[in-house]
Amino acid sequence: MDSLDNTNITAPQTETKSLVRTYKGDGKNVILGITGTSGAVYGLRILRALIMSNYNINLIITEYAHYNISRECGMDLNQGNVQSFFPELIINKCSVSFHSNLDLKSDIFSSSYNAHGVIVAPCSMDYVSQIAHSEAQNLIVKCADHALSFSKPLIIVPRETPLNRIHLDNMIRIIDAGGKIVPAMPGFENNPRDFNDLADFIAGKVLDVLNSGAAG
Repeated sequence: MDSLDNTNITAPQTETKSLVRTYKGDGKNVILGITGTSGAVYGLRILRALIMSNYNINLIITEYAHYNISRECGMDLNQGNVQSFFPELIINKCSVSFHSNLDLKSDIFSSSYNAHGVIVAPCSMDYVSQIAHSEAQNLIVKCADHALSFSKPLIIVPRETPLNRIHLDNMIRIIDAGGKIVPAMPGFENNPRDFNDLADFIAGKVLDVLNSGAAG
């Protein structure tokens, strides 16, 4: 039997295509919610992918998500410094606007605001539950609920393990209501070099779903 402990074994390096396909966002508005579960890098790489595709992003970061972004990624992300962390904003025709998750009077979930879709990544299981049961007590859930009501793309990126029956039931409720689930389960066939590559794999899948015919 081959041993993986053999130090002479070298993983093959292959030429691979980009993990994130660039789409023509054409200034469409996308709402991105980042919740406080671990895996902040997923939300940040999805944000970058949306910028690269020229979407205007309405960004909602929960209080604990700010903490996780700082703890896990070493970033204090806010409206004043977003361009320094994402220099792609300088050359791409798009914008990033920050919104408070407590702002229940925001117009980004209203019928007067034309949002192409809503993404929640990473999505904690309490937010999965709130969305599944339409418990719209914060801006992220209100935006998700509004997307389902108007058949707009809603993409949830849950990051939790192990999953129990309640978690799965809640995700099925979201799917039955018209949402999409893209679990934070990155592939390894592209020989990822770092966490960014793993997160970009998921970011690519999210943009594919966002721009698929099924997602509108």
